[in-house]
Amino acid sequence: MTLLVCCLAVAIALATCPVGEAVDCTPDAADPYCKCSGSGFTLDLSKLSFPMHQIPDTQEYGTYEYTFSPCPTVDCNGGGDSSGVACQEFVGSSGGEVFVARKVPDGQPAWSVASLNPLEFTVTYCDGDLTGGVEDLERCAIVTFKDDGSHGDLDASMEKETSTDTQLSYNFMLQGKDISKVRAGAGGGGGGGSGTAAGVVGLVLISVFIVAALTYFIVGMAVNYSRGTRGCEMVPNATFWRDLPLLIKDGFLFMISPCYNREHYEKF
Repeated sequence: MTLLVCCLAVAIALATCPVGEAVDCTPDAADPYCKCSGSGFTLDLSKLSFPMHQIPDTQEYGTYEYTFSPCPTVDCNGGGDSSGVACQEFVGSSGGEVFVARKVPDGQPAWSVASLNPLEFTVTYCDGDLTGGVEDLERCAIVTFKDDGSHGDLDASMEKETSTDTQLSYNFMLQGKDISKVRAGAGGGGGGGSGTAAGVVGLVLISVFIVAALTYFIVGMAVNYSRGTRGCEMVPNATFWRDLPLLIKDGFLFMISPCYNREHYEKF
């Protein structure tokens, strides 16, 4: 029974660990397209090597490729406008066709940090060209950065397009070991993988504890019933359960005052 109580305490502690909570990160006032800062940490995209050219389109179209370069920005179509954060062009063409996202005065990209360890965050850049359709939609680039050792130093791809009534968004994924270079500072809190794992382990242990406790009481009562015991005495170790409140009280008093002088204790 002591083992069951210990397991429950450990399970509760693990289950209350943070499970992948988001972390606040405020865009840098001087350069919001490249930096954001949170509690004890900074994310700086200039630590990566830009521009990144010929990013493949993984959709079924396969006719486009992309350039991504938030710092420094680039000229997407050779027209002299070097504010491009993300560009779209036909495969094999010598110049970009459209600005998927631009750096504009007073622009505020949205930063969302899912986890600090391992590092995973998303930046949304807008102010791109209009689509030119029946209802013009503003183009945006939603770029997820993920520290993932299984993808080499740094891999990039355009995963999918999503749209709303006002925007057409191009969802990019940049993943690899180099993403870890983006983060500076020890900053802690709220993030990711280890918290999620601990929460899962805690839930498993709680489930095991509940099953073990039910088995203990049901089997114990059945055995006692078969021996002719009736009433409250059917509960296994009934004396222990009756004395448990007093045992807890004595343990608490001893913990807060080890040398507490009680009549039935020898004085230290």
